[in-house]
Amino acid sequence: MANIVLAALSTGIEGGFSVIYDIPQDLWDSVSQIFDVNNVNKLLKQISNDEDASVHNMSAVEAKAAAVPKGENGVGGTSAADFRTFNVAKELGADVEVTFGGLTWHAVYLSQTGKDGDENRDVILTLWMADSTQLSGETYADGKAFDEKGTSTWNSGFFPNEITSVDYPSAMYGTSYMSAIVLNNGGGYITSQSATELTQAHQIASSVFAKFTMKDFGLTQYLVTPEEVMWQKEGQSILLFGRPSYNCPNENWSNDVPDDGFYTPDFNYVHKSGNDAWKNDYLWLPSLSETGENDNYNGIWETSQNQRKNGTTFSWLRTGYESSASTVYSLTTSNWHLNNVHYTHAVRPALHLNLTEVAKSLKQ
Repeated sequence: MANIVLAALSTGIEGGFSVIYDIPQDLWDSVSQIFDVNNVNKLLKQISNDEDASVHNMSAVEAKAAAVPKGENGVGGTSAADFRTFNVAKELGADVEVTFGGLTWHAVYLSQTGKDGDENRDVILTLWMADSTQLSGETYADGKAFDEKGTSTWNSGFFPNEITSVDYPSAMYGTSYMSAIVLNNGGGYITSQSATELTQAHQIASSVFAKFTMKDFGLTQYLVTPEEVMWQKEGQSILLFGRPSYNCPNENWSNDVPDDGFYTPDFNYVHKSGNDAWKNDYLWLPSLSETGENDNYNGIWETSQNQRKNGTTFSWLRTGYESSASTVYSLTTSNWHLNNVHYTHAVRPALHLNLTEVAKSLKQ
């Protein structure tokens, strides 16, 4: 049985789709370090809604990924809202789930690398990890393992600082414990509310996320970091989706984001060293602009309730609060919450799978 799991049509639950579970097979064989061509072809057919799609015929997939809508004035827009291309669930009336690297993921968004007009743009499928309980008992740092709900603190456990004038605000995602340690990306992170230098994290091969973040496992060559994704570089703002508030930090990795729209310029972390470090991460927490919070505001990915839900446990997001350097957003099925970064919530990262490179590898 192929590993792609499709939902039935709408269940009658507003904004939600039911998922028909089977016994999925993994897209990636970690022993041979190759993709399963039958499972990949099934995935391509489902996300393109075209029975002729395959690794030898990517035209339908490429067309879906290139279908960038125009701005309100009829010309190409520049905001993240204008980067919307193909939402898998909305197109099919179904939620597509895959098993990849031993974990279950929602296929949420189809887009391309680079900018409009760039040559050789690759097709990328954004995957968002499903229920965090699948992390139960798995290692994520030296001497630490996930509890039965798959939760962790966003920072290293210290009581956070409300102050933005410090070198590294407590809620800045680029220098967070979550990015460096929990998701096994490595790099610098802060260990106190008044840190003036970063503690360096080393990746560990025993992490449940190692295969997605360490080149030794052969998988990272088929993943794309946010640095190559323009709808994560700039243009993200919760203001674009009808929320009468202020811009939030951590949504964009560009260090050229203007101060306009922020509560104060101090909450625009582009002025801080390390703000954009997460652009090099293979695994990252999604933003509120990407996931949305409910059926009326469902973000760039236009998520369904099924994709947003995580049992009764809040899911961490990377988006910082508009006027507090100690809190970030978390998500339930139909609402957002604000929590201090030393609290414990579910870990559900996302990644970009490079379908162009996957197809090339299977055509050899």
